[in-house]
Amino acid sequence: MNIWIHTTVAATALAATIVVAVASVAIYGAATPSAAKADRLPIASDVASDSQRYVTIEQRGDHLSVLTRVPVTSVASN
Repeated sequence: MNIWIHTTVAATALAATIVVAVASVAIYGAATPSAAKADRLPIASDVASDSQRYVTIEQRGDHLSVLTRVPVTSVASN
């Protein structure tokens, strides 16, 4: 009887683990498609003339990082 209970608990835990893993993969794939492994920001020299300079700003959140490239409008003098 003791072996039967332990086998039932182990089988239930294994089945639950497999079900949760399959459900997680299905949700992740449908909700958030993965991005291509490439630089998605345009190269500054391709976008504007050489006189226009850009700076990249990074905003971080929970499990998310957003990069924005903006033109430099003024130059600080120290």
